[in-house]
Amino acid sequence: MALDYRNPNDWGKSPLTDRALRLEQFKAENPEQWSAIIEADIQALSKPIFESEDYPPFTGTEFLATHSSIDDHPYSAAFGQFLGNGIDADIANILAFGSNRFDLISEDLDDPVRQLATRIYSRFEEMGYWDELPQEPINIDYNNIPY
Repeated sequence: MALDYRNPNDWGKSPLTDRALRLEQFKAENPEQWSAIIEADIQALSKPIFESEDYPPFTGTEFLATHSSIDDHPYSAAFGQFLGNGIDADIANILAFGSNRFDLISEDLDDPVRQLATRIYSRFEEMGYWDELPQEPINIDYNNIPY
């Protein structure tokens, strides 16, 4: 049984049905606009996610240029630790979000910066830092920050 947006008996059965009927009506009454919407969706979906402007939410360089404090970063403690230990801002941002991408620092496993980043990352992981983002302010023990 096909739905027809012109049939009043097909409307009001459920929100999903009504949405489908609205889309069918829009498609029938505005074919050029519908075509443009579909084309835009196809282009958006064909773009690889790593080239998308939406991911990651911001780059580390962009964050530093647009924010006055690291405290505004969703994972500020990790971001600050990686930055403070000489890791590039963009790589520090990726690591701060819990992505285990040490290959971005260096392919050499013996690289001292990579080893330092691995130790910092491991300490945050042991503390359960990425398990849940705190919703309320907490008391930070500044004597127990991983280095």
